[in-house]
Amino acid sequence: MQLSLGRALALGLAGALALASASAQPKSDYKPDENAVEAYASARDYRAQRDWRSARVELLNAVKADPKWADARIALAEIALQLFDPVLALEQLEKAKSLDVEPRNYAHLLAHAQWMSGEPQRAIATLQEQPVATRNLPYAYRVLGRAQLDTGDSIAAGRTFDRGLAIAPEDSMLWTEVGRLRMVVSNQAAAIEALDNAVRLDPNNVRALELRGRLVRSQFGLLAALPWFERGLAVDPNDMPLLEEYGATLGDAGRYKDMLAQARKILQLDTRNQRGIYMQAVIAARAKNFGLAKRLLEKIAGGFGKLPGPQLLTAVCDYELGNPNQAIEILAPLNAAQPNNEVVRMVLARALLKSGDHDGAWSVVAPSATRSDAGSYAERLAARVLEAQDRRGDAAQYLDRAVYPSAEVGAPLMQASLQWVAAGEVASDPRNAAVVIPRIRIALAQGNMAEARSAAARLLQGNEGVADAQLIMGDVEWLSGNFGAALAAYEKARVLNFSRGVLARLASAYRARGNDSAASETIAAYVAYNPADVLALRMLAFDLMDRQRWAGALPLLLRLRARTGLNDSALNANIARVLSELGRHDEAVRMARIAYRIDPASLMTTRVYGNALLKARRDPRNARALLRKANKLAPANDEIAAEYRAALAMKR
Repeated sequence: MQLSLGRALALGLAGALALASASAQPKSDYKPDENAVEAYASARDYRAQRDWRSARVELLNAVKADPKWADARIALAEIALQLFDPVLALEQLEKAKSLDVEPRNYAHLLAHAQWMSGEPQRAIATLQEQPVATRNLPYAYRVLGRAQLDTGDSIAAGRTFDRGLAIAPEDSMLWTEVGRLRMVVSNQAAAIEALDNAVRLDPNNVRALELRGRLVRSQFGLLAALPWFERGLAVDPNDMPLLEEYGATLGDAGRYKDMLAQARKILQLDTRNQRGIYMQAVIAARAKNFGLAKRLLEKIAGGFGKLPGPQLLTAVCDYELGNPNQAIEILAPLNAAQPNNEVVRMVLARALLKSGDHDGAWSVVAPSATRSDAGSYAERLAARVLEAQDRRGDAAQYLDRAVYPSAEVGAPLMQASLQWVAAGEVASDPRNAAVVIPRIRIALAQGNMAEARSAAARLLQGNEGVADAQLIMGDVEWLSGNFGAALAAYEKARVLNFSRGVLARLASAYRARGNDSAASETIAAYVAYNPADVLALRMLAFDLMDRQRWAGALPLLLRLRARTGLNDSALNANIARVLSELGRHDEAVRMARIAYRIDPASLMTTRVYGNALLKARRDPRNARALLRKANKLAPANDEIAAEYRAALAMKR
């Protein structure tokens, strides 16, 4: 795909064109109005300070004072694109065209505005059909590559960026787009290299700083990313993408007051900003004000409102407001599109249960609850569903597992694609992770280890910096029983993208190698950078309980209760267990009583309450009654039988 540009050398950095560098028509032919010149000069000063909004105001004044001054029109279009306003940019470029400005002087801006308006094919056509001035070549290559990337042609985008770098090898913005492309294709190591190069070339490149922060967020965790966003905001305090990423990361880290401050700043700059409104809805939902959250979400329209996050929050609001069927209408297609999203799965199961569709709820929760490494939430929800189906014996088993959790992690998830992937497609493109990984997971699910290993090895060639490629190789080694090789692959994936999936696999692999302390350190390291991650907090708390580190487990369990609410019977029961082990018997009895009152039919709360009384050496009559009840609920459980005998031996 060739630009009709001829051969030329770039004269400046893309995205950093001086206002006076691209004169739209010879100055000798036109004398602009003095007021317009003054406003234009003021805009140039504001632009040097990265105050794009003030520059826009001054340029609007300039074109108002002299509507026929084409240079001001072109400059205003550039500023509009900096502010992500393609409508204003297109309007000004149309005016410039009517003033007989040569298309070569603004073709790059026109394509940029078209791409930003959601018309990537039109942008590509513009750059194919229109000549581009020499000085604007790097910018044009950058826009063309982004448009090609948006059409799904990452190969063409890579070639385009390479052409741009051939004529402008030190263009920071081009390197930024190379980094973005490598992020899209999940080559984290190469993306880091490109973005570090972009920042080296221009330390004030806010787009590179934003993307670098996003990479660090996936590489290490939420808190590690914040300094990168803060560094970018020090350069441009009003940059909208940076404000949005910073605010969202603060919220994910549990810093809701700070997130609210960012949301307010975003909406001061743009009252219709979708992500700013969404942040406010998240905060409202966290405060249990689901009515307000729903009203805020109703203001979100267009593509952003259809993203998984806003869709999930809308469903949660519908559920909490007593409309489970409306929640199901949102969650069912969302679960089909994201079959490995545990949060969506659990909320859908709850909605189905509340709507009375008990069989449907079980079909949704069972794949999570029946795993050997199932989380306590999935187990408790499964128990509730089974109770609704009048399968109380089965429910008791899940409740018992939930109250006595283990930090053990089962075998890696197969995550087999719902869509069969043809072997011929894999053979023709053996290094395409999106095609190859689903095929490998199908082979693993079928027990075809030879095919899986061969495909994973080919995929890794040239993809060593792709976390998913390392992860799938680790899974192949794990399921082959090569725990040392699996651990090595998982560690490589961790360096690139320390995700929940990597965390679970690493903990499991370390334990398989007999290195429990490394597993514990890995979990603790993840929580250090992701302090609000409920799943990781549970893993760490249960790990500490497994190791009888009761004093360390207690604050984590209390933090979890603050996050998930006071009516979680299993969490209250676990807190009671830890308090008993710490010798804080009065508190343990009170907490166990709360858990029992929330769910008196539960084996787990009955057993924990009885044991709390037993260890406190008080109220032996009630302790015996509770443990007798627990023994009847689970007559085959030797541990409960022993606890009941101990209660019988207590002095009256």
